[in-house]
Amino acid sequence: MKITDILDAKLNLGCDIMDLEHDQACTIEKLKQLHSDMEQEAEPEGGDVCDQYADAIHKAERELEKITREIQDKTEKLNELENLI
Repeated sequence: MKITDILDAKLNLGCDIMDLEHDQACTIEKLKQLHSDMEQEAEPEGGDVCDQYADAIHKAERELEKITREIQDKTEKLNELENLI
């Protein structure tokens, strides 16, 4: 693998990681907002509104886990490329 190929791959991975970190921050904010809205709007004893918020929170948590795994994978690949130089 040529040095230019390695540098290009590192640059691409770095950009991907930055994009994912932005997505991660947005998802964290979304979760905070969902929790806040749920406290304000959902029935304390549970019910349809509570269930809707719970589903939305669960979906956002899965999305956050996926993004976090992607960041970890791309960071590992970036570290491997660092070792090639």
